[in-house]
Amino acid sequence: MTCEIQSESDFLSGSSVSVRIPEDELDKKALYTIQAERPEFILPFHYRRVDGQVEFVYQIGAQSKLQYLSGNRSAREYALLWSGILTPLLECGDWFMKPYSFVLSVEYLYYDKEKKKVCYLYIPSIADCSENGSIKDMAADVARYISTADAGIENNVLRAIMKDFNPKDFLRMLEQSVNAVSAPAASWASPEQPASPEQDKAPSRPAQSAAREQPAARPEEAPAPEFNWIGSRESMSSSSADIVIDFPSDNKSARKIREGFVSGFNSRGKRGKDVKSLRNDGTPQAAGTGSAAPDKRAGTPYASPSASGADGAATGPSTPAVCQSHPAADDTQSIPITKNGCRLRLAGSVLLPPVIEVDITAGEIFTIGRVDAAVGNRQSSFEFDKKTKAVSRRHAAIERDEDKYSIIDLSSSAGTYLDGRKLPPNTPCDLSYGCRVSFGNAGCDYVWEE
Repeated sequence: MTCEIQSESDFLSGSSVSVRIPEDELDKKALYTIQAERPEFILPFHYRRVDGQVEFVYQIGAQSKLQYLSGNRSAREYALLWSGILTPLLECGDWFMKPYSFVLSVEYLYYDKEKKKVCYLYIPSIADCSENGSIKDMAADVARYISTADAGIENNVLRAIMKDFNPKDFLRMLEQSVNAVSAPAASWASPEQPASPEQDKAPSRPAQSAAREQPAARPEEAPAPEFNWIGSRESMSSSSADIVIDFPSDNKSARKIREGFVSGFNSRGKRGKDVKSLRNDGTPQAAGTGSAAPDKRAGTPYASPSASGADGAATGPSTPAVCQSHPAADDTQSIPITKNGCRLRLAGSVLLPPVIEVDITAGEIFTIGRVDAAVGNRQSSFEFDKKTKAVSRRHAAIERDEDKYSIIDLSSSAGTYLDGRKLPPNTPCDLSYGCRVSFGNAGCDYVWEE
C-alpha cells in the first residue's frame, strides 16, 4: 500500500505531518494498543475519519529531523543512536505493531534532544506501508548523515550495511566493536619492587632531582562498562557523557584544528587581532599602524592591510575589493561578497563572521551551530566560535527546494528570529531577499541575500 504523506507548517501551531489510509485498511488492534500505551519511539498523533478514510496527524513539536543533527559523534553516542533507530523495529511486536508499517525513510526520522529518543511515523494499517529492503535503504541514508570519529567502527558499519542487512546482527556487531574500543588500557605503571641492599647503600639524591628524573605513576583506569542494548527497552533511555578531547596549547597541529572549526572567520574577524575598539559611531577602529578599517560607504573599495613605513606610507601593494550595495539596515556592514550562491551577511556585531555562505543544491541541508569543544569534531556545516553564547551547538538549518530556501530552528536555547519574529521550533519558514535572520537576541544578526 502506498501512503501519501503531507507536511504542513504554521507559525502558531508549528509543524505537522498527515497521512490518510482507507478505513477498511485500519489495523484496529495496533491502533488501540498504542493509544492505551503510546511507545516513546512514536510521534504523538491524533486521527479522524474523513470520507471513508482515516487521517493521522502527527505533531512534530520539539523533535528535530535526524538529518538536521548530522555530525561526527563519539563511538558511544554513535552506537546509542543506532540502537535508538533499530531497536523499535525489533520490539514493536509488544504493541502488536509491524516493522513495515513504520515510515522507513530518513526524511521522516525525528530526534528528541531532551529525551535522547529517535521517533518514527507509524501508520496502523493492515497492509505494509514500506517495501522490502526499506530498512537497509534507510540505514544507508542514516550512515550518510551520521558518522563517528572512530574510523574502524564506521567501516564495520558500512560493511555490514552493504551485506545482507539484519538489524539484530548489526546491533550485535556494533556492540562488540564499541566494547573492543572501550576496553581498559593495560596499566603502564610498573609494580613496586623491594629495595635491594645495594640500593640501600647508595647515596640519597636530592628530592627535587629525583622527582624531575622519574615520571609520576598514573592511576589505573577503571574498566569501561559494556553495552548490552539488544532486546532491552530500558537501554534506549540511557544517556552517556561526551568524550572530552583536550587540545594541548603547545601543539601547533591541535591549534590549527581548533581554529579551523569556525568557517567564515578571517584575520579581521578574529577577536583580539585587528579590531580592538569601536569609534563613537560604531565603526571599527584599526589596531596598529598600516591596518585600514573597512569603509562603511556602500560600493566603496577598501585596501587590504599592508606594511607601513615610519612616515605612514604603505610600503607594499594592496589589492582593492569592491563591495556591493544592498537595501538593508543602516548598520549593515559593506564587505566583499561573492556573486554566486546565497549567503547570510552580517548586520550585527563586528566580531562575528561577516558572511555565512550557503552553497547547497536542491534537497540538501545546511546546518548552523556553535563549536562543541567537548566533541572536538565539526558538527554543523557552519560553526560559530565557542564563545558565541547566543548560538546553540545545533541551532538552525537551511533547506533548499529548487529555488526556494527555508530556515528551521532546531529547538535552540535562545531561539531563531526572522524579521523580529521568533520561529516555532522545527518549523520551516521561507527566506526572502533582504529578510533579517537573528540567532538569539544578542546581536548575532544577518541579512539573507540571493
